[in-house]
Amino acid sequence: MDLSRLGSVLLTRWGAATDVGPVRSRNEDSWLASPPLFAVADGMGGHVGGALASSTAVRVLEDRLSADALGGRRADLVDLSEGVRQAAQAVAALADPEDPMAAPGSTLTGVLVLDTERGPFWLSFNIGDSRTYIVGGDSIRQVTRDHSAVQEARDLAELTGEELVFPPSNVVTRALGAGMAVVPDADYALVPLFQGDYALMCSDGVHGVLDDEMIVQIVRSGGEPQQIANELVDAAITSGTRDNATAVVVHALRASRAGDACEVHSRQIQAVRPASTTTVRRGVN
Repeated sequence: MDLSRLGSVLLTRWGAATDVGPVRSRNEDSWLASPPLFAVADGMGGHVGGALASSTAVRVLEDRLSADALGGRRADLVDLSEGVRQAAQAVAALADPEDPMAAPGSTLTGVLVLDTERGPFWLSFNIGDSRTYIVGGDSIRQVTRDHSAVQEARDLAELTGEELVFPPSNVVTRALGAGMAVVPDADYALVPLFQGDYALMCSDGVHGVLDDEMIVQIVRSGGEPQQIANELVDAAITSGTRDNATAVVVHALRASRAGDACEVHSRQIQAVRPASTTTVRRGVN
């Protein structure tokens, strides 16, 4: 659990959990919690490629938005978009030139907490089919849009009014690396941040088996963010996920005057993990 003062007006707590799941032999998900930046990345590519791709994505993103890189100023949309671009380039550089079609890749989603003159905001970003949600009260809002064949099929059915025909597999249509010919564009959304809100970032191993109602029920259970993250991952396992399951939960606590809270600096990046059948769970205690 981490307590951080962002600027002088906002307190947040966060927690994170990840699990290899019951089927996969290794965990290719990575997560980042380096306030005010939070992210989840879901690697693809098999062997160690997926794990290396996802950990590279979050490491490069964090480095680009670090205090040293920014010279002490607060990060903004320009910094974030440049960080995502550099992360995409770094993942693409992992490809074997002799076998570009086998290139590792990764999704990337998360939020940058902005403290502005107009008030605080969640600045969400996304490439791929990992998701970011905002939960406020008993409502939930998915603020990212999946870049996947299934989502494109839904969009087409909605546009044409024809019956939804699911593709044979849910291929990711936009990703970092993965042999993409060009660096993909990320989606960004600026969402007002209210006291008591939660931001949830998760891989498809979580959102693929938990519906909105179940997510809200777990998030609003009254537990600390670390407990919520653990329960989301546990629920995904119980609900039959066949993928790695990762969740990062950020709770916006309250407005604060400068000096009301002590600032705790932390850096938690999910590292590349060796192949294992053992559950891997890391969080902030």
